Amino acid sequence: MNKSSNIVRWVVFGLLALISVVCMILFFGKGIPETGPWKAWFDGGRIGGSPETPFTDLLLNWSYIKVALGIVIAIIAFIVMGVIKGINWKTIIIVIAAIAVIGGVSYFLAKPYFAIEYKADAATYSGMTHGWVEMGMNFFLITFGIAIVAILFSVIYKALKR
Repeated sequence: MNKSSNIVRWVVFGLLALISVVCMILFFGKGIPETGPWKAWFDGGRIGGSPETPFTDLLLNWSYIKVALGIVIAIIAFIVMGVIKGINWKTIIIVIAAIAVIGGVSYFLAKPYFAIEYKADAATYSGMTHGWVEMGMNFFLITFGIAIVAILFSVIYKALKR
């Protein structure tokens, strides 16, 4: 990696971290003045939120941007590395099949939750929201469990191999 790409990487990382810190300060500190140029941004119109929860909307919108940026970077990195190193289609098909199986198992385990409405404060969320959240949690937990088993298997295999 050359020096200029290293500098660009750290500048982008620094900017993302700075924006995240500012969003967290605004979220936890409620640091927006009631008047002035900031007020228009947080009245619920321009950021897309409600006047009752402007800081939550700010933090969520920034989180959505970071997730989308992470997905785009992952896809671009996959394509670039595939071009540079060559594509191993067998591994790619196995990984996609494993993700599909884990997703299917997660959906099957979360299926009863799609019918349950969820109430929080004054808002009522549909069973669809509840089900997708449950599916996401199941997917995370299954993947986490598989990662732990893989780590243990790797450590035990290397210990026995010596």
